[in-house]
This record gives sequence, C-alpha cells and structure tokens, in this order.
Amino acid sequence: MTKPLFVLTEKDLVKLSVMMLLAVIFFGLAGLMIMILMQWITRQSYAQDAIDKHGISRIGASRLGGAIIFASWLGLLLAGYFSDYFGDELGGPSGPYWIGWIAVGSCTFLGLAEDLRNNYLNPRFRLYAQLGIFAVTIGVWPLLIPTDFGVPILDGLMRLPLIGWLLSVTFCVGFVNSINMADGANGLIAGVITIAFSLFYANTGQFVYAAMMTACAVFTIFNVISGRLFLGDAGAYGLGSSIVISSLYLFQENIFSAAFLACLFSYPCIDFMMTLARRLRAGRSIYLPDNDHLHNRIHYHFQRWLPSKTLANSMTGGLIVASSSGVTLLGYIFQWWSVTSNLWIWLFSLQCVSYGVVFYLTRFGRANTQYVYRT
Repeated sequence: MTKPLFVLTEKDLVKLSVMMLLAVIFFGLAGLMIMILMQWITRQSYAQDAIDKHGISRIGASRLGGAIIFASWLGLLLAGYFSDYFGDELGGPSGPYWIGWIAVGSCTFLGLAEDLRNNYLNPRFRLYAQLGIFAVTIGVWPLLIPTDFGVPILDGLMRLPLIGWLLSVTFCVGFVNSINMADGANGLIAGVITIAFSLFYANTGQFVYAAMMTACAVFTIFNVISGRLFLGDAGAYGLGSSIVISSLYLFQENIFSAAFLACLFSYPCIDFMMTLARRLRAGRSIYLPDNDHLHNRIHYHFQRWLPSKTLANSMTGGLIVASSSGVTLLGYIFQWWSVTSNLWIWLFSLQCVSYGVVFYLTRFGRANTQYVYRT
C-alpha cells in the first residue's frame, strides 16, 4: 500500500492553521472549503511530483493543484449560477463563449493526463494537441483575432483571415507554454494569474473572473506557505488557456490595451522568449527543460542565504511577482495610465531591460551548465 505524500508534523499543523485563517479572512466559507480540499489532496499518494523536478523544489508535493483550482472554480460558478449571481454572462449554448470553455477544458485535461502519469504524453504530442485545440477555437471564434494594435502593418496582416488565424493560434500556443515554463517557484505563476483575474474582475464585474481569482488566490496561499501543492501541467495549460482567451477577448472589447496586458504577463512572456533563444543558441532542443530560468538563478542565491527550503522558494516567486505583475497592479491602482492606453509599453520596456540586467547579474557564482535532461 502506497504511503501518503507526507505526514503532518507540529510545524505543518501550525502552517495549516495559518493558511485556513487567511483563507477565511479573505474568502470566507468558500476559501475554507477550498483550503480543506487542497490539504486533502496533498495527503493522497497519486500524482506526486519528483523532488527537484522543477530545479527549485526540494520537497515532495502533489501535482494536482491545477485540478483542484478548476474543480473549485466550477464549484463556485455552479453556486453563483443557482443563486442567479451572474445571470447570462457566460453566454448560451449558441453564443460565442462555448468554444472557449471547450478549449480551456481540453487543455486542462491534456495537462491532467501528464500529471497523473508523468511522461505519458511526449512534448511534441502536447504541442500538436494545443495547436489543434487553438486552431479550432480561433476558427470558430474569429472575434478573438486581434486587429487593432495601432501599428498599420501589423493590423493589416492580422486582418487577412488566414494570416490572422495562423498568428493568433501561434500566439495562444506560445503563451500557454510560457506559463508552463515559468511555473518553477512557489506562488510565481499563481500570483501572476491571481492579479490578472483580479483586474479582469475589477474592470468587467463578471463573476466568472471573481471565481477564478478566489480559487487561484487560495492556491497561492497554500502553495507559498506549505510548498506541498504544485499547479502541475493541468494548472499551467488550463490557466494559460483561460488567460490567453480572456485576454484576447478583453482586448478586442477595448477593455485592456495590448501594452497593459504585456506588462501584466511580462515575466512568463519575457522568460519564454529568453529560454527559446538560450536553447537554440546552445543547439539544444526547445523541448528539453533546463534550470537556467531567471527564477532558478534567483533561487540559487536565496537558498544560500536562507535556512528554509520553502522560504527560499516562496521568496523567489514572491519577488518576481511583486517586481513584474505587482508593479503593473501598482500602476493600475495609482492610475499611471488608463488600462486602454498604449503608454504601458514604456513600463514593459523597463521590465524587459530589468529582466536582462538581473539575469546577467545572477549568473555569478553558478555553474555555466544548468541543463536537466528530464521531461
């Protein structure tokens, strides 16, 4: 009989008490129920993540965090539906929204298959499956094709049906994989996505975003404090697809500018492009993972200074979130520019430069080769 993933110690009980208290303070009974569900899943023996698989984690953990987020999200949506909280905002069966729900569900189940049985689906298959999912999604819902960037040449290309469709599909697949690649430190991607859904809700008032914000925020609390639950591929693919579809839709509805969204998701996007460039320059397959992301470099130095493995991991994620999406949130709160303004491109440019400077400085003291040949 397989043993539970870990045994509760006195220290774990203190952490659990703190996590439950925070969940109740911020999200009430719903937060408490989600927290209990997350604690329960970490006690199960299946879908365990290998220690050191992500290059940062040094403790065993469950990969089913993403599955729990989506289960909690659906639970909150059902509760809202039966209480008539959000009415018809999700669209009827004949409306344009249904294909987006199918795409998110398909990406989530694609990742879940990998979470339940590691290396069950090879990277190429997952990539082709994502291409197929978004090819159909954009084809059925062409409204998602962005056509008004304010750059004449780009806008002209995006208005050509075939080219616009192809570029949109490529962007969606790239974004989903950027989320997966950047998911390497406690609270990093979860924190970015919590901020994103918070802003989506603040600017649309749609309950669907409030529900996802709640589920992601509770997960972030659990992940940062305990380090015992990861998003997994279901979380990365599912959340990535829900974010990219929502972003394209909200951009087309002129709720957010492309520049603002770029600032909001600056870290995963910049890290993704840097990672592809590094691997191609080294003559390596883009499918093979490595431990030379910026979060790996920052964590290397934190773990030298801090005695707690979980603290070093969580501080890495927290610092990156605060200095990327957190700065964007700060600019939103203090109204640096309107969320529909293209002037956010200046902040995004600063974020790109900052990434490059920190990436260069954090190389000192580390080995030159940080490759891992696990998939």
